[in-house]
Amino acid sequence: MTKRILVTGAAGYIGGTFTYEALKRNHIIFGLDNFSNSTPKYIDFFKERFHENFYFSELDLSISKIDLKKIIFSFKPDVVLHFAGLKAVGESEQKPDLYWKNNVNATLNILDCIDKNTDLIFSSSATVYGDSSKQPLTEKSRIQATSVYGETKIASEKLIKEASTSKGIKAISLRYFNPVGAHKDFVISEDFLNKPNNLMPKLIESAKKNINSIDIYGNDYATKDGTGERDYIHVQDLVEGHLKAIEKLKVIENIEFYNLGTGNPISVIELIDTFNRVNKLNIKKNFVARRRGDVEVCYADPSKAMHELEWKAKYNLAEMCRDAWVAVNYELK
Repeated sequence: MTKRILVTGAAGYIGGTFTYEALKRNHIIFGLDNFSNSTPKYIDFFKERFHENFYFSELDLSISKIDLKKIIFSFKPDVVLHFAGLKAVGESEQKPDLYWKNNVNATLNILDCIDKNTDLIFSSSATVYGDSSKQPLTEKSRIQATSVYGETKIASEKLIKEASTSKGIKAISLRYFNPVGAHKDFVISEDFLNKPNNLMPKLIESAKKNINSIDIYGNDYATKDGTGERDYIHVQDLVEGHLKAIEKLKVIENIEFYNLGTGNPISVIELIDTFNRVNKLNIKKNFVARRRGDVEVCYADPSKAMHELEWKAKYNLAEMCRDAWVAVNYELK
């Protein structure tokens, strides 16, 4: 069934990948983005290829509530998919005020502009669980963020939960683990305007610029090789989880939370070695001190999503690494 979907962060990596896939499936999309760490190139592509089903407005959600309300009133979305937000753990420790203002204010403004006639799917994060000694993480694991970024996600989830009770809004919060890779059509890549903060974008930058090495923050963790372990998930699996969540909204009463991950912990060294191997590169590792806000191990128990959303990640690490690099080198036709 065709849905009218308002997508925040539609020019970004995850929001753009979702927008493309949803348009391919004949949904009607109104995209929003302020281009703070993206460019209009994907928006232009969507307009050209899907012009009858795609609308767009450049908007800063954290300060433009009046304009947002007008868009929602005229477009009348069935559901809002809220991807927009700053997302780097390390940067959030350096710029906490910016992260609180941007991430939480945007969520609050969306909630102020919708009612029970519009559902919400929120782009949350595994960082809400912090540095938990109990792995894998379930949706019932303790909420204890160790970074400002994680704290903004917790605050947003609390606001959404309150709105689901007070305004009757049906909502799903999807707690991502570590999205990497690219859509299999290779039309969206993990592009960036500013200095990359996460591991895969740093690898991509190193490969593009022929930088010989990449910094690894800490090699003294109590893990199999001393580096941090994460649950990397292909962005196309992540997008499929969102499409499944849209269908789930029909039967929930107020709010639900789901982990989206593979359940397989991968170390920093494993990711770099796999990226080098499948793409025939030779980026070397430079070990430096641990970074504030990072946790030792973080991986999902995705069984709730598997059971209730009928969703399961299907792409492996080699495919994630290959697709990420291929997409960067692929020009939009």
